[in-house]
Amino acid sequence: MKRREVDIQLSILRYLKNIGAVAGKTKTMGVRRGKSFCYDPYLFVGFPDITCFYRSQLFFIEVKSEQGKLSDAQIYFQSLCKTANIPYIVAHSLDEVLEVIQPEIAHPLS
Repeated sequence: MKRREVDIQLSILRYLKNIGAVAGKTKTMGVRRGKSFCYDPYLFVGFPDITCFYRSQLFFIEVKSEQGKLSDAQIYFQSLCKTANIPYIVAHSLDEVLEVIQPEIAHPLS
């Protein structure tokens, strides 16, 4: 069964909140005004879906459906993150976030 992007986003946000991360969804769409749809001209085009702070580190997470691909604007934002040494995760599932962001596990001898 194919998962919708919104369902993947929710599973990631629930996981991040459960491990104590401060995370939220970025509203990247415009607003509906009657029958028309208006985009904010000051919106940062290509900004990722989820912003996360965990263990004093910033993470950006772009969520895609199973077949989803990054747009040119998202690829550009990803390159900005790479230059700034900020982790940028392209997640088609929660598993791809788990590979990068994992909770601290207490050591048995500590």
